[in-house]
Amino acid sequence: RRCRARRAISVCERLTRRWRLTRLAAACAVVAALWACGPVYIPVPPPMIQAAFTAETWTDAAGTEHRVWTAEGPARDAQARATFYLFDEEQGAGVIALAADDGSFKSPPLIGTEGDRIQIYYRDRRGAISTTTCLILNEARPTAGVCP
Repeated sequence: RRCRARRAISVCERLTRRWRLTRLAAACAVVAALWACGPVYIPVPPPMIQAAFTAETWTDAAGTEHRVWTAEGPARDAQARATFYLFDEEQGAGVIALAADDGSFKSPPLIGTEGDRIQIYYRDRRGAISTTTCLILNEARPTAGVCP
């Protein structure tokens, strides 16, 4: 439409401005709606530490036999040259193991009883500490079961 009269021009300008503002508001609403409906963030926990335990019998100098356990973990890049801490809750004792360049590890002997809860975590080469994993001390393969 063309506005011909002077008075009509001001009405026409107002309608044009109103139409522009309406379009701008609609565009902003669409952008806000699309932004609000973006992908949902679902936190993914880090992979738990895996280990398999092997029992051995050790005889001390007095001739008393003790059942000791060693833990072995598979190679993982994130664990390369990390320091592992294994702690037996029931025995109140633990060991420290160093991982190889490929991230695999084998712990020194740990005194424990089958069924004990073992807390295990590591400190990587940058000093960051992993989440703690609780494993049940047993000879289950390929890895020990997670604490209930």
